[in-house]
Amino acid sequence: MTQDRIALNEKIAFEKWEGYAKPIDRGRHVTFGDNFIFAPDYVMMSPHFNDGAPQTATEMFSDDVAAAMAEHAPDGDMLTAEWRMWWKHMPDYRLVSPFECVAGDWGFTSCDTYAGTLADGTVLELREWDYIWIDDSGHVTRWDWFVDHDKWERLVSLIGLEAKGLTSQQYTVNFLREGGVGG
Repeated sequence: MTQDRIALNEKIAFEKWEGYAKPIDRGRHVTFGDNFIFAPDYVMMSPHFNDGAPQTATEMFSDDVAAAMAEHAPDGDMLTAEWRMWWKHMPDYRLVSPFECVAGDWGFTSCDTYAGTLADGTVLELREWDYIWIDDSGHVTRWDWFVDHDKWERLVSLIGLEAKGLTSQQYTVNFLREGGVGG
């Protein structure tokens, strides 16, 4: 059973990687595939949002997020909306590093590099470390992610936000407005 679970977790990690590495090849559509499923009560944490406090799915889904989703992502596709926001500034933005993960029966960790080219030819890169826990049912229960602070600040300023004090809800509403339907 453990080997099967590790294999599933690695497959989920690969599908996540592929979703971010090949969206341009997929008609500018981002998807993590059929196996990447969030548990209803999943938790997400990054020191770059909410002063590092973990948030449940319920806490992340504020009234502002719900309204922005209804208007700009009525089909529920938030991944593509987020990337369309980045593509407005860097049309070639994508995950550029090869697939790399360490899977265990608990989930997986991965380290990825994202990059895109600004209109002036400047290439911006962001290295991200993910720790993703997966339960016995194959559902993501927690996703912690970390990036270099200075590079994150530069990217966030590119989309008109201030990194200091940023909440996940503010970021989500911003990318839905900028990259969602009608954005």
